[in-house]
Amino acid sequence: MVGDIVTVAGGKGGIGKTTTAINAGVALQEAGHETVVVDADLGMTNLGKILDLDHQPRLHHVLAGEAEMSEAITDGPEGLSILAGHESLEAFAHGDPSNLRPVLHSLARNYDVVLVDTGAGVSQETMIPMDASDGVLLVTTPKSVSIVDARKMSELAERVETDVVGAVVTKADKDTAVSAVADELDEEILSVVPQDDVAAAEEPLVVTASESYAAQAYRRLAMKLTDYVGTPVKQTAES
Repeated sequence: MVGDIVTVAGGKGGIGKTTTAINAGVALQEAGHETVVVDADLGMTNLGKILDLDHQPRLHHVLAGEAEMSEAITDGPEGLSILAGHESLEAFAHGDPSNLRPVLHSLARNYDVVLVDTGAGVSQETMIPMDASDGVLLVTTPKSVSIVDARKMSELAERVETDVVGAVVTKADKDTAVSAVADELDEEILSVVPQDDVAAAEEPLVVTASESYAAQAYRRLAMKLTDYVGTPVKQTAES
């Protein structure tokens, strides 16, 4: 059985793609799905920094043919596997984005879920994971410009013939009109993450601030994703 590759995408930076990938990944792992999060934002990678990881080698070394993928994967919070990128410009220059596709397909043979964090806007690092994915999870804030850009990502997914799983709205407040966001995106809203009082908490929020509204929203998102990704490989083998 091959696992599912889900690309986390949004048109703008700073909207919470990486935070969404981390928290949804931990929640999926805790739900019994062997999950790996991949930092495919090759130019502005920050997954390792957010989780305070110093493991070497990293994804950029794999893409450059300088390391094996198994060497670059490290353990993250709650048993989540992490394939982080390297923050140096030199590593970015040597990493070949075209090698992302075989890396993701290889991971899908070993994990139930491969969550791919991507950069902002339309780029090769975004298009390749989208094209290689089983589904795309859109991330947007309630701001009009963010919604418009997320819609462009939806159109890009359609162009590469990859289904959009749904969308998550981040940085929401009490005045956020979720139905209006859904109408503008023309996609199902899987979860709404509030801009609550745990913004300064360490990631992942589902662990460090598990009772917060934001953590609960990420767990709801993971529950929705479990409907999409299906039965864990281990569970299938045992039945």
